[in-house]
Amino acid sequence: MSSVPMPHRPQTANETRQAFLDFFREKGHEIVPSAPIVPQNDPTLLFINAGMNPFKDVFLGTGSRPYDRAADTQKCLRVSGKHNDLDEVGLDTYHHTFFEMLGNWSFGDYFKKEAIAWAWELLVDRWGLDPERLYVTVHEGDEVLGLGPDEEAAALWASETGIAPAHVLYQPSKDNFWMMGETGPCGPCSEIHVDLRDDHARAITPGHTLVNGDDPRVMEIWNLVFIQFDAAKAVDAEGEDEGLITLTPLDAKHIDTGMGFERMCAVLQGKRSNYDTDLFAPLLAAISERADLKPYDRYDEADEEGKRVRVAMRVVADHVRTLAVAIADGALPGNTGRGYVLRRILRRAVRYGYQALGLREPFLASLLPALADEMGEAFPELVESQSTAAKIITAEETAFFKTLVEGIEMFDRAAKVAEYYHENPENAESESMRRPAEGQGFSWDLVPDIPAVSAIEVELRRTGEALEEAEEHFIRSAVDGVFSGDIAFLLHDTYGFPIDLTAVMARERGLTVDEKRFTELMTEQRERARAAAGFAMGETEEVDLWDATADTPKEVAFVGYDRLTVEGARVLKTRTVGEGEDARHELVLDQTPFYAESGGQIGDTGTLTVGDDEIAVLDTVKGADGEIVHLVERLPEAVDLDVMAAVDADRRQRIMRHHTATHLLHAALRETLGTHVQQKGSLVAPDRLRFDFSHFERLTDEERRTVEDRVNALVLRNIPKDEARDVPLDEARARGAMALFGEKYGERVRVITFGPDVSVELCGGTHVASTGEIGLFKLTSEGSVASGVRRVEAVAGEAALAWLDAELGELEATRGAFNQLPDGLPAAVGGLQDEVKALQGELADLRRQQAAAGLDQFLADAEQVGDARVATGVIPGADMDTLRDLAETARNRMTASGGGGVAVFGAAEAGKATLAASVTDDLVAQGVQAGTLVGALAKRVGGGGGGRPTLATAGGKNPAGLADALAAAADEVRQLLG
Repeated sequence: MSSVPMPHRPQTANETRQAFLDFFREKGHEIVPSAPIVPQNDPTLLFINAGMNPFKDVFLGTGSRPYDRAADTQKCLRVSGKHNDLDEVGLDTYHHTFFEMLGNWSFGDYFKKEAIAWAWELLVDRWGLDPERLYVTVHEGDEVLGLGPDEEAAALWASETGIAPAHVLYQPSKDNFWMMGETGPCGPCSEIHVDLRDDHARAITPGHTLVNGDDPRVMEIWNLVFIQFDAAKAVDAEGEDEGLITLTPLDAKHIDTGMGFERMCAVLQGKRSNYDTDLFAPLLAAISERADLKPYDRYDEADEEGKRVRVAMRVVADHVRTLAVAIADGALPGNTGRGYVLRRILRRAVRYGYQALGLREPFLASLLPALADEMGEAFPELVESQSTAAKIITAEETAFFKTLVEGIEMFDRAAKVAEYYHENPENAESESMRRPAEGQGFSWDLVPDIPAVSAIEVELRRTGEALEEAEEHFIRSAVDGVFSGDIAFLLHDTYGFPIDLTAVMARERGLTVDEKRFTELMTEQRERARAAAGFAMGETEEVDLWDATADTPKEVAFVGYDRLTVEGARVLKTRTVGEGEDARHELVLDQTPFYAESGGQIGDTGTLTVGDDEIAVLDTVKGADGEIVHLVERLPEAVDLDVMAAVDADRRQRIMRHHTATHLLHAALRETLGTHVQQKGSLVAPDRLRFDFSHFERLTDEERRTVEDRVNALVLRNIPKDEARDVPLDEARARGAMALFGEKYGERVRVITFGPDVSVELCGGTHVASTGEIGLFKLTSEGSVASGVRRVEAVAGEAALAWLDAELGELEATRGAFNQLPDGLPAAVGGLQDEVKALQGELADLRRQQAAAGLDQFLADAEQVGDARVATGVIPGADMDTLRDLAETARNRMTASGGGGVAVFGAAEAGKATLAASVTDDLVAQGVQAGTLVGALAKRVGGGGGGRPTLATAGGKNPAGLADALAAAADEVRQLLG
């Protein structure tokens, strides 16, 4: 008898997915496509992490669908928060970051009877699973929730399926009661488990004892959720939370089921691992080929090396699926939010590929064709986005590879020291081991058989950490088998290693990471950044109280969408913050046409007329309570008179041109570059606009022209503005209005539309009546703000005309600087550039020759330190390449002469000093390493550095210390030689 139950015939993954959907189509279900893995209308979620997410509004009663039965396969991603499978991926056979959830749904239609009967029909009658291997669970009841056992479900399992009574198991709420959140729709559930063990194992241990017991061969394959209650927090007579939950039966009961697609494929294909199914086989084969390994399915997991490689291949296969699906649905690797999640996943895959599979250059993008071939039929967006995804992934990999090797080397060195102290705790308190000489720092290299890790000391100093404190943390943690939180922070801050990646690497060495210390350092860094930002913005403590002149209403009326002047306004409150010339005068009116800075649009300016007193409004901002605060040149003498408030109309018009141009720019960028483009920040001013957006590479000249032409084409169409105020948020989303992740929106919003096929955005800013009022649009710059975030600046209207006039004037002046332009200006400038490059090359050659000519004298003047010669010298005007070449030449000549030697050369220029050091092999063996030496000398020029034991470089910001650094070289070598 087969050890694994088989269907009537083997099924491919694509056949299984289609069979599920076809089955429920027969049962009257609408087959709906998967929602994008990036939530389109739910800023509370990073990613879709459960099949029910796209239907959450239906269960909450805030939305509806034109059908009451549905079935789908939903793309899901679980990598953060409560649903986090990242750490388990690769280590077992069934956890994934990205997975598909097959589901059938009833919205107030059928309930338990049909859900149970159809689940059994599909699994047993259609797919041929052995009933003796299936177990189902039902809710055992919960006194706290006031519920008894779900006898209804148990009875239906018996009557509708004929399952053996011993295979119906009662389980607690943690496994068999589902809640959407702390409150809201909820209900008991029934899980279906399958026992995949062989007959011998089943005879020894009954399957029912292993259900929900974390045995990978007895696993859940389908969960049927019966949504029949509304959960609410219980409150006492005073309205205080009692810490209890009350359940009220719902008028309309729902069904929500979820079947793990990857697990089901393994069951139906008779595989012991999800990774052995045809879902993963093409990817694993592609990885094996790329890494030049033997066929991936021949690794013996009992062999440690084979197991290590197998885990790495699983991680890479899983993670490239996640990256491809997320990018296809509009997400990008970045520094925050979902972008940071993707960056962590990508770097985790790269690290496994580098260390376990020997892949030394970007490789993930090369796996995308195999993925598209396997999943493209179900998800065509993977095929359509393949080229874009390859560029994004390759750019990220390339950036990480630059620091990966150095980061791994730092980790390995520190881990070796940690392992030493863990295995030799008696040495942790030995002052003679750690401080053999007065004033000497943490001597990592004094631990027996451990190479020096001076780079770690350099980095600790660079980030401002106290070296002695870091040392104590390191040793104290290492004794307990804990990897230093200081080094984990350095790996994150300097080399881009996410903490979970460091934790995985530590776990492979039998260590845990001091994440508490890591979090402390991260918190300190954020606080320093916030403090710096606050200082830069000129923030002050608001200790001055408002002087109220009238009862302040909860909301100040803003009428600036419809008019630019208001007569009869009243002063509600005033105050002055600070004294003298630095004083800031603030005023709040009961109604105002002045727009307060928000959403990237800067505040209005204008005038307030109080009686005969005209006061300039210098800016308009939002107050702490959301009120509109006018920053004025001075406070009015009479605050009880009517106020006429007038916005600077010309300035407002120029701002509106730039704000509407920003919307058109956003649309053009998405149209040109792809729907992964998302706004990351903006500035709308009267003289320019700035727009930050998610994208993975520099815009080409052609892309810039395309975007610019597209915006100007939309301007020429003179598209009228469609403004809708006080729109329910759900309705706005249904119109296709863009909601930004992380933004907080009220229940009712304002929607600005310039053509439903062009731009529909939630926006509180001010806009022109039609796009033709913009006049002209011109991109002025494009660059990088952060990894994965680009910035463009542009001008519109009068500002665009002024910019063009300035550019044309500069062009004419440049032409005038050349007497003749027989081949045109570009050719003339190109010729001049070629001439400059040639002269620069000649100058560099002359400097190298000059430096080389002086080498004989530097070697002749070398100071003798024991058996070693220490040659030093200043090379005027030399760059780092010249210093490095000279140091290497000196090393070769000293080696050829048969004696040990050290060479240190330096150069200084305005605000900068550079050093290069080389050491012959015989001295390296005696403990003189170029990296250690140059790192010590670099302190004297206010910097740091490092490199190989035979050749290293350094730089600093104190060129005045160069002579001192070179003079100290011999003493440093003497100390290193002992």
